[in-house]
Amino acid sequence: MKKQLLKLTMLAFVVLFSASTIQAQALWTVNGTYKISTSGLSPNLYMTIDASSGDLVWAEELADGADAAQIWSVIDHRSPASSGLMEITSDFGGIDWTMTTAPANVSTDHPGYTITVEQRVPKTVEAGDWSGLDQFQRRKAKVNSEGLADAGGSNPSAGNNALFLQTPEGTNSRYGVVPSAAGDAVVFDGGGIDVIQFHLVEAAVASVNTFGADKFSISNPVSNQLTIKGTTSKVNQVVVYSLLGNRVLSKAINNGNEDISLNVSALSTGMYIVELNGENGERLTKKIIKQ
Repeated sequence: MKKQLLKLTMLAFVVLFSASTIQAQALWTVNGTYKISTSGLSPNLYMTIDASSGDLVWAEELADGADAAQIWSVIDHRSPASSGLMEITSDFGGIDWTMTTAPANVSTDHPGYTITVEQRVPKTVEAGDWSGLDQFQRRKAKVNSEGLADAGGSNPSAGNNALFLQTPEGTNSRYGVVPSAAGDAVVFDGGGIDVIQFHLVEAAVASVNTFGADKFSISNPVSNQLTIKGTTSKVNQVVVYSLLGNRVLSKAINNGNEDISLNVSALSTGMYIVELNGENGERLTKKIIKQ
């Protein structure tokens, strides 16, 4: 009986150890959506868009369903200056966010950069052009058997656990500054390569069914009524977001091919994002100005 209990105890330990080891070695393996976190902290912190400030910060993991600010598309760059570079983007709050660094500090602070996000898509560049400041490279950092940084360990064979940024000043800026607390900025430097974890949420599909911008005419600027004309029979929902990603208005649509009208008189003056959603996953966003 004691031997059987010992075997069960050892089996449970192996299962728990294996699970923690797998979790500790979360790697980039394919183009897709990921959560990006530190390694070895308790708890680990995640790259997060701060809904209040629009900054990129480290934060504790948010619960499923409320974690859009921590989900990133990590895929091949749409026009890499050289091979193997990635773009890291988010559509948090219906806005196109691109992970980058600020132009002001590129020439003076290299390789020490504060990584941030900008409300745009990645820049389209020619070969050898790093001016977009949004070209990242996945690499490998040596780890021990638990997936923690260890210069005497080995590189993971099945994926990547390090992240570099390439700019006009060089290619040696990397994640190497471990945050001390939630709310810290995301900082890269030229020192040791720290382990960063890529937690796969969903592998990318081959193509995305998206509305064509030429299919719609959206009134802009607007005063009291937002009007959408075009192939509106394809739209089943309209959502309006603030620039900080907060949903301020939403309307379900089921009106054939008639124009869509939303009363926006209660919105404050400023810029907003209008998102059109289709029943088959189509999506279109456009910035508008509320007068």
